[in-house]
Amino acid sequence: MKYLGIDYGDKRVGIAVSDPEGKIAFPKSTLFNNPRLIENLKRLIKEEKISKIVVGLPLTLDKSETEQSGKTRVFAKNLKNAVNITVDFENEMLTTRLVERAGIKKERIDESSAALILQSCLDKTLDKRLTTKD
Repeated sequence: MKYLGIDYGDKRVGIAVSDPEGKIAFPKSTLFNNPRLIENLKRLIKEEKISKIVVGLPLTLDKSETEQSGKTRVFAKNLKNAVNITVDFENEMLTTRLVERAGIKKERIDESSAALILQSCLDKTLDKRLTTKD
C-alpha cells in the first residue's frame, strides 16, 4: 500500500510519498497552495498509485486544535471528496522545527516535514501489523 503525506500550509504544501510497501517515507515536492492544488494532487495520486493519504494536523502542546487545524480539516475534506481515498490525520507538532534543526535547506522544509509526518504514521501502522501477527 502506497501512502501520500501532506504538510498543509496557507502558502505551500509539502508532499511526501512512501515506498510501495508503506514502510519508508520520502520527501517528494512542495506545491503552491493555489486554486490548482487539488487538481495537482489528483494527478500525483494517480501517477504514484496512492492508496491512502496522511495529512499533518497542527495541534498545540496540550493537543488542542488551532485556527490552522480548522483550515487543514477543510482542505482534507475537499481532497477526500475529490479523490475518494481514505484521508487520515497525524499530529504534526514540531515537525518543521525538527527539520530546521536537522539543517534541511529552506526550499525543502515543507516536503521534509511531510516526510516526517508520513513516517510517524507509517511507524504506527507497522507497529500494529507486527503486534497483530503475534
